[in-house]
Amino acid sequence: MLKRFIFASDLHGDQQDPAAVKALHTATESFKPHIRIFGGDLIDARPLRNGCGPEERAESMCDDWRAGLRFISEWRPTHLLMGNHDQRLWDLAENDTKGIEQDYAWKGIRELEARLDKHKTKWLPYHKRSVMAFGHLKTLHGYYHGMSACRQHALTYGACLFGHTHTIDEYSVPGLERRVARGAGCLCKLDMPYNSRTPSTMRHAHGFVLGVIAKSGNYWTMQAEEIDGKWVIPENLKII
Repeated sequence: MLKRFIFASDLHGDQQDPAAVKALHTATESFKPHIRIFGGDLIDARPLRNGCGPEERAESMCDDWRAGLRFISEWRPTHLLMGNHDQRLWDLAENDTKGIEQDYAWKGIRELEARLDKHKTKWLPYHKRSVMAFGHLKTLHGYYHGMSACRQHALTYGACLFGHTHTIDEYSVPGLERRVARGAGCLCKLDMPYNSRTPSTMRHAHGFVLGVIAKSGNYWTMQAEEIDGKWVIPENLKII
């Protein structure tokens, strides 16, 4: 039996791109995946990032937080991998010098875990060993960045899908076994308030991946992406 799946990543809460999220819901409704995998960075958590200025530090996270929780309830991922932006909440909760901020961080974590439990979502924390495998395909948030990120993911994790870089990319490692890494793109805005002066982010692209996994463990993937303001979503996969 072939199992259909969708892998999407990097919503970034209130920094999500509405058209990208709408395209994901449209594809989900028509493709009817058995498995829905979210690859992390559910929230943006700008006020918690290292190096943020006083204005960012004073910014409320309410809209960001609600947007992340709402996405879980609406898309209902079957599997979720926490990302580095999500991890900021855990880092704050484990910081014994933050007092009331630490208390609110733990409250948020409990609320998030309850929402995931409600929808029976299997999830893993942000960690270099946090990988969910489906047949021969691994899924993860992603840990490398830069022009060689896809190559590094292929060398480290083999056949995998990842988010994190916000780019659509692919790298194949030569060998007897299939070791192809694919960057799936993102669901967030391509220009964030904190990266507007970073030219390398012009590689960022909206996208997500659809695919099927065979009983043997073999898999096939198809890239959905936005091109010139229009979404190209391949849904009809015929195996003969």
